[in-house]
Amino acid sequence: MTMSVVAASMERRVIVSAALAHAMTHTLELTFAALLVPIGIEYGADVAVLGAVANAGTITYGVTALPSGWLVDRYGPRAVMIGAMSMAATFACIVAVSPSLLLLTVALTLLGAGIGLYHPAGTSMVATVAERRGVALAAHGVAGNLGVALAPIAAVAIAIAFDWRAAYLAFAAGALAVGLVVWRIAPTRNDARAAVGARVRRLMASAHARPRTAPPAARRWIAPALLLIYGAAVLQGFIYRGSLTFLTLHLRAHLDVHIFGWNPEAVAGAAATAVLLTAIFGQVAGGTLSDRVPVERAVLPFIALSVPLLALIGPATGVPLLIACAGFVLVNFAQQPIFNGLITDYSPPGAVGRAFGISFFLTFGMGSFAASFAGMIANRWGTPAVFYALAVVAFTMLVAMLLVAAGAERRRGARAREPHSAEAVAGG
Repeated sequence: MTMSVVAASMERRVIVSAALAHAMTHTLELTFAALLVPIGIEYGADVAVLGAVANAGTITYGVTALPSGWLVDRYGPRAVMIGAMSMAATFACIVAVSPSLLLLTVALTLLGAGIGLYHPAGTSMVATVAERRGVALAAHGVAGNLGVALAPIAAVAIAIAFDWRAAYLAFAAGALAVGLVVWRIAPTRNDARAAVGARVRRLMASAHARPRTAPPAARRWIAPALLLIYGAAVLQGFIYRGSLTFLTLHLRAHLDVHIFGWNPEAVAGAAATAVLLTAIFGQVAGGTLSDRVPVERAVLPFIALSVPLLALIGPATGVPLLIACAGFVLVNFAQQPIFNGLITDYSPPGAVGRAFGISFFLTFGMGSFAASFAGMIANRWGTPAVFYALAVVAFTMLVAMLLVAAGAERRRGARAREPHSAEAVAGG
């Protein structure tokens, strides 16, 4: 078996196992929100109480990204992914049999902690092992998008056919099945290290080797380039959460499109769903471009386009509003695989798991503040002002990444005048 065949097989195993686990993670993340009404009726809880219960799970979902990163660097991503799916299956079952709202809250908190372990593990495995990293990260992101899109439909359908507890039991079985798949096909820590080493040797032996990125020779936690990338990635997540929180409300008030006699709320909901589907094309576009041009350059056109698109969403109505929203979702999600690649290459050696742990912790943490930030603006000046403000945030992102790209170009020029080092060729 040739090295190329081995590499292709490894890449498929990585993508399949990570994609399934990613989809399962987001499915369980959104199940409670989809089943809010029947759960509230059974326990006699109002919306405010249910919101507090939901927050318990979302907090741990973000917080456990930090220890997950340490665990990934210590034990490898495969072990952490199996642990995440095992915890998800266990605590989803406990949610399903919870006799009281208090036990339900505890179970949801632990469920959030379990699935919160996933992102640093799965993303680092894809980013470090896959040969075609951009495409692999895009496939991983698309799987997450599908989990987000299908979770409400599947959960509600099961609840209607049986009850809400059956939905959690079904998803617990799904998490267990995914964990078994990961255990069976995901590469072990030693296999992953061997694959990365083999790729580096092939690149070193190739006369046409092209480093994906140009990180500083000394990759440190306090390196300005890494701090700028972190800051931009957090702002990207902030924009995502802030915009999507008020997207449906904004469409309801300003879309002014009439279809089949539907009421404005139904039209807005359908339009928001259609718009969010463009995220799939964004993931593919960003991942594909990052495999073809230096990654620091790949992110720039998508950020640059997000600025006018966000600004246009504010005043637009009708079809132009739909086009602007779809365009924004596309360019926003296109940035995700690119930022994941940058964090991989700019993180300190041997610390990719911790780098992603910090990234997801900050992103999810800032995301929670984005909803409040956007809510205050919308309350005072209306939903159009939310998108104007987010356009300013996107412009700040663009400035940060222009600085990163400029530094990379200087280093790339300097390295072009000397033989590639192993570290430079291994970038990504």
